[in-house]
Amino acid sequence: MPDKNSRLRQAQEEAEEVKVIMMDNMEKTEERKAKLQDLDKRAEELKLKSKSFHKTSMKVKEQKKCDNIKAKWKLIAVVAASAIIVILVATFMLVNRSSPENTHDIGSIPMNEGGITPTTIGPGK
Repeated sequence: MPDKNSRLRQAQEEAEEVKVIMMDNMEKTEERKAKLQDLDKRAEELKLKSKSFHKTSMKVKEQKKCDNIKAKWKLIAVVAASAIIVILVATFMLVNRSSPENTHDIGSIPMNEGGITPTTIGPGK
């Protein structure tokens, strides 16, 4: 009988070891479950934030696109205005140069008697 008791005791000890291991595994499983739930919650929050970020980034992209178009039109307007000013100034200068009333010919100033020009200051001879 001592042999049966020792076998029985050994089987009970092994069963107790298995029970301890199983309890430990169950605790670890519960911990993992809680961690997975936490990760799921955080993943859902990140998903919502990413949707919000995407929406905001698309708005910013459209705004920058509009700003870029406005800047291009402003640049075109400035260049066009500058070109018009240059053309007007050049045209004005050409018209003034070719106009007969604005020509100044020094040799055509009339002389008074005695060789005194009308612009001479002082007594004449």
